Amino acid sequence: MELGELMLEVVGVSASGVLAPGPLFIANLLHGARQGSKAGLKMAYGHTIVEFPLIALLAVGIVSSFTLLNSHLNTIGLVGGVAILGFAAFQVLSLRQIKDNLTLAGSKGRGPFFTGIVLTALNPFFLVWWLTVGLKVIADSLTFGVVAGIILVFGFHIWMDYVWLIGSAYLSSRGASLLKSKYYVLLVLGLTGALVYFGLNFIIASIT
Repeated sequence: MELGELMLEVVGVSASGVLAPGPLFIANLLHGARQGSKAGLKMAYGHTIVEFPLIALLAVGIVSSFTLLNSHLNTIGLVGGVAILGFAAFQVLSLRQIKDNLTLAGSKGRGPFFTGIVLTALNPFFLVWWLTVGLKVIADSLTFGVVAGIILVFGFHIWMDYVWLIGSAYLSSRGASLLKSKYYVLLVLGLTGALVYFGLNFIIASIT
């Protein structure tokens, strides 16, 4: 496989994972409505901390890593579902702290960063994507060597996460700034409802 072919394959395949709506994307919109594009950058940092080691793990031990992660998917899904429901509950409670400028009290901390870590590591759909679709890309990259393959796959893939999360967070902040407070509350409640849906889905899929 040529380098250009690998790049096109990674970018094309990554679009199916990066652009898919999920709890990380919904949480990014919630944080982005308050903190703008910086929230998206922090979410991407958190996402990266989980994603890079996972790619390396799969590349180094492509068979044993697959078996290990696959055997724990139900547990990860259950814990992830509970974590998402907890995050959703926090969003509803935090609505009581809305200020006149639509910024939530206490939202400046490292919330997006840790949210990015948790909603990536405990998202079974994310792991399944890398164990299926992503695994083929990693296997193809190994023709360039293990270290070079890891770097190439990660580099060709991760920029899409950053562009998507930062861009959507910025657009979310622009939308929130144009809305009156009561409509902002409805926006947060709607996004929170989507989080509850994903959380319940994770839990139900894990126990059934």
